[in-house]
Amino acid sequence: MPVNRSIWKEPLKGSHVPNWHCPACNGGYLKQRPDSLHFWETSDSREAHDHEAWEPEWSSYRFSMLLVCNNDRCLEPVAVIGDRKVEILQSSFDGDFEQIEYFYPQHVHPSPPLIIIADSYPEPVIKELRLSFIASWSDFSSAGNHIRSAVERLLDNLREPKSKPKLNKHGKRERQSLHARILGLARRDKELSESLLAVKWIGNEGSHSDQLTRDNIFDALDILDVILDDLFIRNRSRVKKLITAINRKKGPAKK
Repeated sequence: MPVNRSIWKEPLKGSHVPNWHCPACNGGYLKQRPDSLHFWETSDSREAHDHEAWEPEWSSYRFSMLLVCNNDRCLEPVAVIGDRKVEILQSSFDGDFEQIEYFYPQHVHPSPPLIIIADSYPEPVIKELRLSFIASWSDFSSAGNHIRSAVERLLDNLREPKSKPKLNKHGKRERQSLHARILGLARRDKELSESLLAVKWIGNEGSHSDQLTRDNIFDALDILDVILDDLFIRNRSRVKKLITAINRKKGPAKK
């Protein structure tokens, strides 16, 4: 399934945590551990109190929080740190106001999975994906680099050569770039090659600039999610066969 962007962009509100899957068991959801939320006002924010026009919305804080999986057989702990912001909202027509706290995570460890990680995926690919999840909260360039590395590890699994078949003038095999390896894969699977090339372009931005956004990372993960499913789970292939069988029989397919 593609990245559910809404829940990853949604801030935490007090004890409310979006439906984040546990990174350990994938079956439970993360909930705030009682009394684990702590926050401190930054030095710049404290100094701003002396300004004659100061408003509560000017305040900025750092927070830490511990989340725990609600699966009693798991109870995986997850640490969260980030920024606390305050908004003052009118709560009635009489001019009453209430203060709303929002908590914006900047680092979540271990990060919940942004896409489903199946046990059948190659372990080196899983490792790079998990690192990209952690970096995706604030270090988008690093996340892009890990996604690029995931593509390399996938090509290793597919046995796409790392070096050119012919020896160079020094009698050694010349290492192939990631780009060349992806193009080489087109001889076997053009569609897969084009898909990996798109992921690589996004990953390249992580190495050469700081222009990547979180949505760019989500785009790359969306593409990888489909690629990995097709290669190692084959949901789409099974459904296609089922459709063919039902249409041929003109009724439910036999088990």
